[in-house]
Amino acid sequence: MYQAGDVRVETVPDPVLREPTDAIVRVTSSCICGSDLWPYQSMAASAQGRRMGHEFIGVVEELGADVVGLKRGDLVVAPFLWADNTCDFCREGLHTSCRHGGGWGSPGVDGGQGEAVRVPQADGTLVKLPVAPDSALTSSLLTLSDVFCTGHHGAVTARVEPGRTVTDVVAERGEAGIDAVRELTRGDGTHAVIECVGTEQSLATALGVVRDGGIVSRLGVSQYRLVPMDFGTMIEPGRVFDRTIGVDEVPEGYRAMADRAALKVLIKP
Repeated sequence: MYQAGDVRVETVPDPVLREPTDAIVRVTSSCICGSDLWPYQSMAASAQGRRMGHEFIGVVEELGADVVGLKRGDLVVAPFLWADNTCDFCREGLHTSCRHGGGWGSPGVDGGQGEAVRVPQADGTLVKLPVAPDSALTSSLLTLSDVFCTGHHGAVTARVEPGRTVTDVVAERGEAGIDAVRELTRGDGTHAVIECVGTEQSLATALGVVRDGGIVSRLGVSQYRLVPMDFGTMIEPGRVFDRTIGVDEVPEGYRAMADRAALKVLIKP
């Protein structure tokens, strides 16, 4: 991505091992995240561009000398950040603050929307999947990189449980949306609100519909300055992907999501 609306497919050098803790992963599936739309709509021009993609599944092709928990041929999923999984922050469950971690697409690091990725801190980052690379489950397992985990985290932090309301699908926005939720909940508001957008309006709506004593769980990437759920055995989170494209079609994938023509785009190199 070079600036807002400018996503290009380019040929770049194949990734190589740089550190003994690295792995090279050939990407079999990746996707476009809703959070990718924020730079797509607002990123300032950049001469060097930024590699995109933080959700991917792939097959391990090379391993650094210090990587012990993986082998060539393993199918693995990567979370939306890479981390060593051993530092004090990681041990507290704060992998986003890992002392030796970072983000995909940062300087010198590949993004997942491509054919291969150098994965730093591979032992702490990659999770081996117990299925074959061509398994029908791979789309659903891809959601474990970010989107499913994020939604589950929101449900957990909002303390969603039997007997508590989360809210039906409401098309209205602003005050009309608040009124609609209040009507659904007999004027009380809902026990739990999971705010997944990150705009000031979405937070205002969340605060407007939450019940007294309820919880607002904020998951949306903030676009302004801030002043256990049982899903059952029939859930297929991979159904969130409603369009499949090749790498050459990634720019169109961004346009489709930005135009709301697609909910979430699956990329097949």
